Amino acid sequence: MKKLQLLFTSLLLILLLAACGTAEDQNAEPDNTDQETEEETNNIEDESAKENGTQQEENANQNENQIQYTSNNETRTAETANVEEDLYTIQIMEGYELTKEEPGKELLFLQDNDAINMRIEVMPKEEADYNNLVKNTQEMMAAISDYEPFDISEAVKSHPEISNSIAYIATIENDEVVGIVYEKGNLLVRLTVYDQKDYDLKDALIKMGLTIKEK
Repeated sequence: MKKLQLLFTSLLLILLLAACGTAEDQNAEPDNTDQETEEETNNIEDESAKENGTQQEENANQNENQIQYTSNNETRTAETANVEEDLYTIQIMEGYELTKEEPGKELLFLQDNDAINMRIEVMPKEEADYNNLVKNTQEMMAAISDYEPFDISEAVKSHPEISNSIAYIATIENDEVVGIVYEKGNLLVRLTVYDQKDYDLKDALIKMGLTIKEK
């Protein structure tokens, strides 16, 4: 009987030592599966965020180089090029040309018909007053014909840096004249658009005129 107890005790000791050894092995070699999975997930999220950021930047650049406008009840999109003048830059669509009339005054015209054009006047705010420029524009419009307010609020929404704006339109048979004054940053801008109803490009000209930015 004593021999059996001794044998049983020896077996218990062997099993306990084996169990301790297994536990030490498990403690010595922790399972890194969860950590590795978390790192892989973070890497995927980082790559996805970079791709989304790059795509958003590309979309923003693309939008800056495009103008969407309405002509004869059709919505159109045109590519633009950035053109620099003395005080400002402007986005101009293909088929139009910008020429200087005198310092601070340029003319943007349709190459196929220069009667479709927009006179651009840009001046620093310290050299002019917004209210005086609006009054002068009203007098100019009255000299052309009877005029009425013209809504450009939707177009202005795309340019939050425009703090003040007003527009008027006068119609003489097939011709339309739009006078616009707006304040943007340190610049005052007046646009005078000359359009014809069968061309109906005033929206395109106005959209280009609103892209003016201080250099």
